[in-house]
Amino acid sequence: MQKRLIVGTLMLCPIIGVADTLPQQKERIVEFCSTCHGVNGVSTLDHIPNLWGQSDQYLREQVENFRSKKRHTTFMDAFIYQITDEQMDTIIKHYSSVPDAMTFKLQWRGDKWPGDMQLGEKIAYSGKMEANVPSCVACHGPSGVGVKPGIPRLAGQNSAYLVNQMKSWKDDTRPAGAMAIMGPIAKSLSDEEIKAVSDYFASLGTPVAQKSAEVKK
Repeated sequence: MQKRLIVGTLMLCPIIGVADTLPQQKERIVEFCSTCHGVNGVSTLDHIPNLWGQSDQYLREQVENFRSKKRHTTFMDAFIYQITDEQMDTIIKHYSSVPDAMTFKLQWRGDKWPGDMQLGEKIAYSGKMEANVPSCVACHGPSGVGVKPGIPRLAGQNSAYLVNQMKSWKDDTRPAGAMAIMGPIAKSLSDEEIKAVSDYFASLGTPVAQKSAEVKK
């Protein structure tokens, strides 16, 4: 129901008004995308990715994947062709440069976590050697904050979104990504391990808005 309401609302709204000035056009296109992704790139919807902190290159690659139909989601398939190259450029520049959307709690190997969080940390920093799965931080950087432009930031990402993407790689419904490595990795991890490592990386960032609300309590 929530998905249908969001899609229906967006389909009724023109993205850009003909008479809009350039600043108004930027505001309108950001407002359009923020319905799902948030103005500061931190989504309030569990299955929608946070875009804050992702590199310009990574965001552009994902847009091209949606446009070429290598990636599919109900939301993006509905709207990707309504957005021009110029509008997409505005969106990407906005989300790749938004500051202070998340407050990070950096954790390092050796910290003690209860239950599945400890399993998630182990996979993040040590991989799964018996299945030839490398550590996540080897590509995604210390604590998942990203190192290379084409490699996404994982810290603070929505856990449900990370789980869904891993399952998509496992089912061959999403391109394997840089060096075609994600497919084999996802297929070598159990559902329990995928959930554990997703929860771990999600725990490494807290949206500033949420943190402020917690302080007020």
